[in-house]
Amino acid sequence: DVFAALVAAHMASRALIPTFMASLTPARLDGLSASAGPADTGSALAAAALGAAALLFLGIGAAVAAVIGLAALFFAFRSICRTKIGGQTGDTIGAVQQLGEIAVLVVAAAALGHPPPL
Repeated sequence: DVFAALVAAHMASRALIPTFMASLTPARLDGLSASAGPADTGSALAAAALGAAALLFLGIGAAVAAVIGLAALFFAFRSICRTKIGGQTGDTIGAVQQLGEIAVLVVAAAALGHPPPL
């Protein structure tokens, strides 16, 4: 169960990257993110589908909870990036991945009966 949760968390969080890149323009013209170029919509949708499918390793209830949590995190963080810095950077792309992985691991811990310590 723990191995499946780690794999699901990593896959789902990595799937956020192309979607994040496709949904925000680069904040700077000279950064690594700008030189990488935008992710195309097809790649972003394929990544999102694969990430969501990976969450099924957690069981259907936990997968639904994780998708809802990841969606809320994604839209909130995207809004912050748009408002505060005007888009995405390489650092914010890395941050959305790390935040997503943490969110899935919290859901997995709760689903496995091990809530995180407060």
